[in-house]
Amino acid sequence: MPGLQLRKAGQMSHILVPDHPREETARLLGHARHCRQLATSVPEDQLVDQLMTLAKSYEAKAALLRANCDVSGQAAGYTSP
Repeated sequence: MPGLQLRKAGQMSHILVPDHPREETARLLGHARHCRQLATSVPEDQLVDQLMTLAKSYEAKAALLRANCDVSGQAAGYTSP
């Protein structure tokens, strides 16, 4: 698979990681920021909840990349809510 590598994450587990984890982390955090911005502009509570859940999912994926790929710090311009 181009752009992904299989890495051992523990004794018996493996995870797919991107070739460029810093860029992928920045991309994921950008998606999270966008979801949070959209959530402030929609009137439907259910849609707000879904967007916030999606944002949290992107942030969790970015955190996994940072933890497993030695990507330190946060992407430029991103502040966690």
